[in-house]
Amino acid sequence: MTTDLDGTPVDLDRAQEALDGSRWLWTFDHTDAGEPLMLRLDAHGQPALPLSVVYRDHGPLTPVPQPTTAAMYRQVLEAA
Repeated sequence: MTTDLDGTPVDLDRAQEALDGSRWLWTFDHTDAGEPLMLRLDAHGQPALPLSVVYRDHGPLTPVPQPTTAAMYRQVLEAA
């Protein structure tokens, strides 16, 4: 699922890394206003925060790189 934050798309299906180095993951829950709730991956016991609060307090978010799989390599080689 992708959501929009200040005109910037955020892919909620992937872990996100904030400017301060913290990593966040969508909890599949929303606030009463419909905003995605994000959970910090390295902070156990802390409550989930709305996406806008994560963005405001920790900086812009970028998706965490995913490793390339053998299936991806195969798909590229077969397309050539």
